[in-house]
Amino acid sequence: MTPPAPARRPRRPHAPGAALLALALASGAHAQSGPTRIQLILDASGSMFTRLDGGQTRIAAAQAVLSDFVAALPADPALNVGLRLYGARINAGDAGACQDSALTIPMNGLDRPALLSTVRGTRPRGATPIAYSLTQAARDFPTTPGRNLVVLVTDGLESCGGDLQGALNAFKARGITVDLRVIGIDLNDRAAQSFAGVGTFVNTRNAAELAAALGKATAQVAAPTTQTTPVTVTLTSGGKPVTTGPTVTFTATGGRTTSLSPAGGTYGASVPPGAYTATVRAATETRTFAGLTVSVGAPNRFTFDLSPATAVKLTVTPAQPVAGGEATVTYSGAPASTGREPNWVTFARPGDPDPTFLEWENVPGATGTVTLGVPDDTVPYEARYHQVNPDGSTRVIGRSAPFTPKRVAAAVTAPATAAAGAAIQVKWTGPDNPGDYVTIVPRGAPASSFTRYFYTKDGNPGTLTTPVEPGQYEIRLNNEQSGRVLASAPITLNAAAYALSGPGTAAAGSAIQVKWTGPNNPGDYVTIVKKGAPVGAYLGYFYTKDGNPGTLTTPLESGQYELRYSTEAASPNPTLASAPITLNAATYTLNAPRQGKAGSAVQVRWTGPNNPGDYVTIVRKGAPVGAYLDYFYTKDGNPGSLTLPDQPGEYEIRYSTEAASPNPTLHSIPFTVTK
Repeated sequence: MTPPAPARRPRRPHAPGAALLALALASGAHAQSGPTRIQLILDASGSMFTRLDGGQTRIAAAQAVLSDFVAALPADPALNVGLRLYGARINAGDAGACQDSALTIPMNGLDRPALLSTVRGTRPRGATPIAYSLTQAARDFPTTPGRNLVVLVTDGLESCGGDLQGALNAFKARGITVDLRVIGIDLNDRAAQSFAGVGTFVNTRNAAELAAALGKATAQVAAPTTQTTPVTVTLTSGGKPVTTGPTVTFTATGGRTTSLSPAGGTYGASVPPGAYTATVRAATETRTFAGLTVSVGAPNRFTFDLSPATAVKLTVTPAQPVAGGEATVTYSGAPASTGREPNWVTFARPGDPDPTFLEWENVPGATGTVTLGVPDDTVPYEARYHQVNPDGSTRVIGRSAPFTPKRVAAAVTAPATAAAGAAIQVKWTGPDNPGDYVTIVPRGAPASSFTRYFYTKDGNPGTLTTPVEPGQYEIRLNNEQSGRVLASAPITLNAAAYALSGPGTAAAGSAIQVKWTGPNNPGDYVTIVKKGAPVGAYLGYFYTKDGNPGTLTTPLESGQYELRYSTEAASPNPTLASAPITLNAATYTLNAPRQGKAGSAVQVRWTGPNNPGDYVTIVRKGAPVGAYLDYFYTKDGNPGSLTLPDQPGEYEIRYSTEAASPNPTLHSIPFTVTK
């Protein structure tokens, strides 16, 4: 016999994938003795390729600001900085997307080169499992004394149904005091509200605000250095140094520009640590070198080759791809990468500065093809080939002909009316782009809103469970990348009828029959809870799909309770109908000899409710609750037989039940086992 498994909690609905949500960073640090530990958590969900005002993408802004931050961190032996990424490995909607969170750099000192390389190389693609990431982060911190800070940078709200408040309990469970600072990037009101009461939250709209929020979040534990750092630039062409003629300027993330002065065949200046773009202007052309990082304590020497580059040929197929879909980029005549990282291809608008990028793919060979996500816009774009230089900078050495994505006709077909909380079939017509999904929302809700949903890739028609609140709604076909509503149709949800019929009184720990009236939607269930328990609470339960009436095992404790009809179609699972019930204490007795010979059998009579899982056992005196040796179930007869242990000593005969865990002792009598 094994103790029973605890009751399975009714499932809660999942939320749509990554790109539906927006970006955030959060804050605070208590002064404590010991080392300082900072974990940066960066959102790499697909929506991070969305542009901010001014044209910079969210991921580019985050990469630049985090590079500035890491480059300027003080060289303090007590400072430990780690990096966790979520959404960087698995596409949203694919299996495992809601567990796609990895500690890429542990909190073991300050590995500045690894942090900078990982931040620069992060490619958004997946979902937004914020709660899961915080739960995992709690395991990353040691339990030894120190100052612990988590800085979360995100452009969306939780997309995997996680409980942010509950995730913080993972730190408390390990006895870890941590300050959480959430910094949002261009969050809408709904996403911002989701972080209410979760750490310290600030929403930012551009790179400058993001940098200010990050600096404030970490100022008390790791204030960045304000000293400038020497930078040296060497120019070459055809393998020979270029010592006169061009001018060199460095432009920081916030737009600050510094001119480098020629001296002894090189160019030099002192600049604050951070991320930079270099511009080299000669008489006939201007070259841009992006992706530069000036770090505390590093040599900060850069070499820019001004030799004419063989233009890489790029062709986009189809010539007019679907907006929000995918396109193939074929390249040829590409040089070998001369840097630590491979060269790469991306999309940008023809007028964008060279450092601008959207979704990108590495290109290791001289020729080949890559597949890139097409922006969900109908304005001109081009493919660009970026060569990576030995110093980590990049320059554009190939561009495709401009192309303009096209919009595909889209529509959704659904019932004009339905019962609130019902499952309905929805047909759709549209581009079926990766991440396109169908959802139902209140009429007039913001474009990025969602409740229940299905991805178009999962079939046509698809099934939606409607909200439990009656009213005016819309069925929408959305693009996950941009949040754009591609098509919509109105639907009216009517109130469903709900009722419960069960006994007004029952014995605590007994099995009762409960009749129900309701729509019997997927996830509907009936439970019993303490009177006045919070919405979503549950003890014993059954799903309505399992029959009518259904059987509930009442709690063992007497008192005032409620029967509730609830559903998993919303969170917290709402109460749709309820009925009071009073549980009276059950009577338990055991009647048996008070001693017996080791290894012999004794007969035991019992009094009790004889509920499923009730049993009688013999254990050592004072054994833990739930322990057992030989036993019999009460359903098997009265009296029942117990075989006594082989070891003489003091024991107890117990009436227990599997209706709760650990199996409680409801009555016991002493027993002596003799030789």
